[in-house]
Amino acid sequence: METFQDPAQIVARLEALASPVRLEIFRLLVEQEPMGLVSGDIAEHLGQPHNGISFHLKNLQHAGLVTVQREGRYQRYRAAMPVVRALVAYLTENCCRGTQDCALPRETISSSVRQGNQR
Repeated sequence: METFQDPAQIVARLEALASPVRLEIFRLLVEQEPMGLVSGDIAEHLGQPHNGISFHLKNLQHAGLVTVQREGRYQRYRAAMPVVRALVAYLTENCCRGTQDCALPRETISSSVRQGNQR
């Protein structure tokens, strides 16, 4: 199970999503699960130049939010869903303590994280 104990790691992942372009790339990759997309298709979907998309993908990959797999001369990017589930669980458990409007039931969080480990 992916867990977060290092606050710097949490901050790095949140910072990676703080860019509107990276957030849009990440949202697109989550929508395209489990197949993912190659960088050229991501650039086309978003109407952005390929070199700019590559920069943002590297940032997301470095933060651990996406994975990459080489396919011949292409690279396929996928959302790292177990990492995302663990990040959401961390935020819910540690930032929403005592706030009923924010907190999800603990069993919902645990179930979500477990489902990510079954992939």
